[in-house]
Amino acid sequence: MKIYRSIQKFERRQTNQIAASLVELEKSRFNWRMIVLPLFFYDIIRYRRRLQVLQKNLFFTRQFALETANNIHQGKERAWEIRRVEIQTRDILDKEKKGFYTDKIRNKQLKEIGFLVNYYLDLLNSNQPDCTDAIKTKYTSKGSYLKFLNSLQKVEEEVIQAAVTTMRKGTKKERRLWFDKVRAATKKVRMQEAEKIYS
Repeated sequence: MKIYRSIQKFERRQTNQIAASLVELEKSRFNWRMIVLPLFFYDIIRYRRRLQVLQKNLFFTRQFALETANNIHQGKERAWEIRRVEIQTRDILDKEKKGFYTDKIRNKQLKEIGFLVNYYLDLLNSNQPDCTDAIKTKYTSKGSYLKFLNSLQKVEEEVIQAAVTTMRKGTKKERRLWFDKVRAATKKVRMQEAEKIYS
């Protein structure tokens, strides 16, 4: 269980760093609004709420994949665990009324979850107590780890493309610009992490 918690902590830290770098741009507005305290506190609350929502969204597929991989690692049947994720994501989709989550996005996310399940299972089976040690065991060089990250990015890119084309929030151009920022922030955080792991 120690490795499970370590992987979870590693992934949460990354998603939190990505979210913070994406929302950070708006923090600069706080300076002049500090003079008017009610506006300042309103901005702080709005900033924190937006950060929490973004963190939750960025961790969405990882949460499903990590729980699924852990259940499989503990001896549960893989087919049932994958089916459980399909049922849960279908329930979320059925409750969606705003058009932010679509069937096309869900299908691409299921592929991403499957990809991450295999990755997390490799880490869980590594017999290492720490996530970074497990990564180094699985990917013996920085180059092989970067190759994995590139494959992960391609899978994530499919989810992004589905979101750009099917979401009903903002214009297509606005969605594309937003996801470009997400992509750049994700790559930056992952590269920094890879440098730390293999330094």
